[in-house]
Amino acid sequence: MDKLEWYLQKWFGYTSFKDGQRDIMEAVLAGKDVVTVLPTGTGKSLCYQLPALVQPGLTVVVSPLLSLMENQVHELKQAGQKRVAAYNSFLTFQEKHYILNHLQSLKILYISPESLQQSMVMKQLKRHHISLLAVDEAHCISQWGHEFRTDYMKIGSVRKEMGQPPCLALTATATADVQRDIIRRLQLSDPAIFYHSVDRANISLEVIQAGLETEKRACLLQEVSRLPIPGIVYTASRRKTETTARLIESETDLAAAAYHGGMSQEDRNLIQQQFLAGDIDVICCTNAFGMGINKPNVRFVIHVDYPKDLESYVQEIGRAGRDGLESCAILLLGDKDGVIPRSIIEQEFPDSRQVREGISFISTEDSALAAEKKLIEIGGYEEQHARFLVHYWQEWHQESGNRDVLEAAAYINEIVERRTMWKLNKLRKMEEWLWNESMCRREKLLHYFEESTGERPQRCCDVCGLPETLPSPATPDRKRIPFNWEEQLRLLFHQEG
Repeated sequence: MDKLEWYLQKWFGYTSFKDGQRDIMEAVLAGKDVVTVLPTGTGKSLCYQLPALVQPGLTVVVSPLLSLMENQVHELKQAGQKRVAAYNSFLTFQEKHYILNHLQSLKILYISPESLQQSMVMKQLKRHHISLLAVDEAHCISQWGHEFRTDYMKIGSVRKEMGQPPCLALTATATADVQRDIIRRLQLSDPAIFYHSVDRANISLEVIQAGLETEKRACLLQEVSRLPIPGIVYTASRRKTETTARLIESETDLAAAAYHGGMSQEDRNLIQQQFLAGDIDVICCTNAFGMGINKPNVRFVIHVDYPKDLESYVQEIGRAGRDGLESCAILLLGDKDGVIPRSIIEQEFPDSRQVREGISFISTEDSALAAEKKLIEIGGYEEQHARFLVHYWQEWHQESGNRDVLEAAAYINEIVERRTMWKLNKLRKMEEWLWNESMCRREKLLHYFEESTGERPQRCCDVCGLPETLPSPATPDRKRIPFNWEEQLRLLFHQEG
């Protein structure tokens, strides 16, 4: 047993590495910049966690979601690793202050891209040796960074302030274009690239023509009633998560719950813990749920509305079958479903009037935060639009050095048009895959990611034909246990006894 395997067994309880993990860790420990594309459920987190514990210094992990950070910290602490913390908006001022003043006692610090921009955070980080900057879910740089999480675009410059530590970018899905965007935005130098197929052979792919909304609801009930549990149902809106959960609860014997970004953090954490503990059979959610959720036995993922791109689809169906057992991904395709994703794309950007008027609110003396606050509080702009405008106005001003409103508006509108076309093109690729009835779905999906198909699994897709091999569970004979708030809060805060 070599040293890495010894640490693996000692700290994480595994006897061997999964495919690709060792090579990635060795490149990280050699001080290289690394881009890693590993499918969901294949142990991406371990690729920075083990090196962080092995080498001297602090590993900073940029993570997109509070729930993702909390899960990672909880799992590490359960494994006996106490020198880890998450710095996020869920903490009190005193808790944040304590973490920043005790960085020397930590090996891993999880942080959001927004918190990483704060001057007091950077001031403290610069006092310590940063051995590695890991960017988890790095596809967010392309999917979110250009629009409503523009702080993703600044990680490269923040890394310079830290002293240019080696950088590890990790994601489960990234086309060649997205990989190039990640490398450019993080300012990686001659990175080692580790790419493993996005194919998950144990997940069958099926698209069901569902017609009108009433037919889709009936089809959904039929599928969740026959499939093994637990499962995830994705919808496009917060309201629809709630109506779908109520429908499943009222028409089946399954325990269902809604999860979306409009809920309080406490409610989201509680629902998530109930799902992980097996108290909820079906979770109905927006794409706010799932990233980093370590539940290996999810048997199905059903999309009631289709996502805007194939990258998101692969990310979401990848939450099924992480234990390697047979699972399925089903998408219910309605006659008028194309309206929703196009509407979502349009709403992501300010229109030309908002661009022109928004620029007049911004002063060259304003910080990004102050400018965003002006647009939101005085101009009535949505936070997403305010962030977008301020980021690209500042970019334009730094490059051009002038204040001309019309020139700035033209610059930003050109970016809006380019990004809109890019997203609509991805949506068209998604729809081509959906309406395809002649080519193997797995083959077509892999072709999009510039991969070729190996041996097809027995349960492949609806085009190839799907034998009924997934076990059909008996109708649950479920006695509802009275809801116990004390017990749920104990689980939520990981308290013993």
